[in-house]
Amino acid sequence: MNGNLYNKYKNKYPDIILRKKYYIKIQKINMKIISEQMNENLIKDTTKKPEAESGAGLEISPSPELNNAAKSLGAVQKAIDNDQPISLSQIQQIQEAMKKLTVNIGGEEMTLEDTRFKKNAKIWEEIRQGKYNNIKKLTCITPAISKVLSRHQGNLNLSGLTSLSDQAAEHLSHHQKTLWLRGLTSLSDQAAEHLSHHQGYLGLDRVTSLSDKTAEYLSHHQGGLFISLTSFSDQVAEQLAHYRGNLWLNSLVYLSDQAAEYLSHQQGTLMLLGLTSLSDQAAEYLAKHKEKVSVPEAIQEQIAKFKK
Repeated sequence: MNGNLYNKYKNKYPDIILRKKYYIKIQKINMKIISEQMNENLIKDTTKKPEAESGAGLEISPSPELNNAAKSLGAVQKAIDNDQPISLSQIQQIQEAMKKLTVNIGGEEMTLEDTRFKKNAKIWEEIRQGKYNNIKKLTCITPAISKVLSRHQGNLNLSGLTSLSDQAAEHLSHHQKTLWLRGLTSLSDQAAEHLSHHQGYLGLDRVTSLSDKTAEYLSHHQGGLFISLTSFSDQVAEQLAHYRGNLWLNSLVYLSDQAAEYLSHQQGTLMLLGLTSLSDQAAEYLAKHKEKVSVPEAIQEQIAKFKK
């Protein structure tokens, strides 16, 4: 029975029995196969085989809905294996169960019916086609998509992301142009380690605090680093002092004497345009910085007094 005839009669005869031999062909599936194939292509309802790389798919969260889906699929598979009839209600149960499955994307939990998932999936498909006009609108990405993005030859503005998985960070670290991650407010140590290998300007405009370890990793980054730290420990300053390249710390309003001493050894332009005051001791330390230090005019005059 072709698709048109099936659609014509299924409403007229709701109890119609479907057999795989004559009416429909249902692929033998189980939850293992589903977990492997539940990648970005789900939004297109395709059966294209996913990339055979670790983490390429979506993470399905354990839940009662998952158990229901497994149970329904198991019953259908058993019927197919034994060439037994499959009712419309069984097919509908599978559809309903799949709708309620929760997936984890970039640290966010959502169902496949979630509008966020659908909007992002549409952009994912554009990215696969080499279209990058809407990447700023992405609010989550999978490791597979981040791998595609890493090969983009232009700048990447991913400021819509509010979280970034370690694996996505690893892929993005291979990108070699400007990378804006302005929506992130924090970074894991592992993500920071991956991003330290990125070569190009890295914008972390909303990251307001760093652990000592994260700072250590980021100090190895090359290409220019912008972090919106509003304050930091002397230990973090010590790590960032190892940064070689332009370093933007324009959200800092205060700098301790010890932090100033550490940063005086930093190699590259140092931006501290948010400072509201500076002790003479700190000013003397910054005067020893061998490259340009950008600070408010009043503080610039204070530093100039110690220039030799």
